[in-house]
Amino acid sequence: MKNIFFLLFLSFISNACQPQKKIFDWGPFTINRTIIKVYENEKVKVLIADNHDIIEVFKDKSTQKCKKVFLGKNYKFRVRPVSDLIQGGIQVKHEYDLNDSVTIKYKSYFTFHELQNYCVQKGN
Repeated sequence: MKNIFFLLFLSFISNACQPQKKIFDWGPFTINRTIIKVYENEKVKVLIADNHDIIEVFKDKSTQKCKKVFLGKNYKFRVRPVSDLIQGGIQVKHEYDLNDSVTIKYKSYFTFHELQNYCVQKGN
């Protein structure tokens, strides 16, 4: 009987010492944001939300179609988190360098799940 308890105890200890697998799901999810400003260069558009989140949209050169986005309106976007991937326990500045003269401070940084073209227009 002592041997059974000893083996049981030993199995609990060996299980406790095994490295635990952590699964991080960085898959796409939907967010609601009100877009207040847009910055752009030849490769990307950066949508600035009212809560200081940024959403990076890579331009799709294969199509001329674009979805209209009006500044000041609330939209749902399918995104992937970028700022969570960058941090990984490291202290980083929350700044996005668009080009040599424009640096954008942000709270959270997302990128679109798919390539899309957005035509940003002021008010409606």
